[in-house]
Amino acid sequence: MASGTVSSGKRFFIGFLAVGLGCGSEVAARAQEKPRVNWASADAPCAKYDDLRNPVLGDIGVKIDAADPWADGFRRALHFWNAVLAANFHEETNLNACAVRVVNGGSDILSKAMVARSQLTEWDNFRGKIAVNPGTARALSSGEMYGTAVHEFGHLLGLKHNASSRSVMYFLNVNGSEVLDREDILDLSARHKLRAAVVPTGFPPANATLIAVPITMPLGSFSPAEW
Repeated sequence: MASGTVSSGKRFFIGFLAVGLGCGSEVAARAQEKPRVNWASADAPCAKYDDLRNPVLGDIGVKIDAADPWADGFRRALHFWNAVLAANFHEETNLNACAVRVVNGGSDILSKAMVARSQLTEWDNFRGKIAVNPGTARALSSGEMYGTAVHEFGHLLGLKHNASSRSVMYFLNVNGSEVLDREDILDLSARHKLRAAVVPTGFPPANATLIAVPITMPLGSFSPAEW
């Protein structure tokens, strides 16, 4: 994710991932022939990573191997997503019982400019992993790490970047209270069962927010995604 204006004297680690957009039937045909492949790491995956593809998610164990303060941000993010989805995201230490593994990413996964990176369910070699850059903990606030965790879980659940600066899936700098907006909710509802209180329609376009699950963050950045 690219940053907008940043506070003086504070440096953020912000990732950029350029996605080339082709046009024409030849490019489209080549894209179909060569599926996109997720990044890989030596960390063993959780045994139940395929559960993230289920419409009704149910119990989703999350093994958090990243240390604090990153770990705290991801624990808070679990509560956020439990308020949105018909799911029980919970911390899990057993690899045979979890679906998501949060790991420390090395230079083979994350460049120095990357805050975090998630795998994508629709790409090959999906193993339910999110990698974080442990070095960024010195530069980011707890709110920014929490926002990054929510953002990366969103990608893991199939959400793309959102052009609205009011969305937690925004791909640039954000400032203030960010939420899942109507576009995010509609996208989620096409993939997973939502909580009964979360309605994907009926919100005014300019204020299509989930009042029950806002995410408040200071000026900062999230992370890159491969969309």
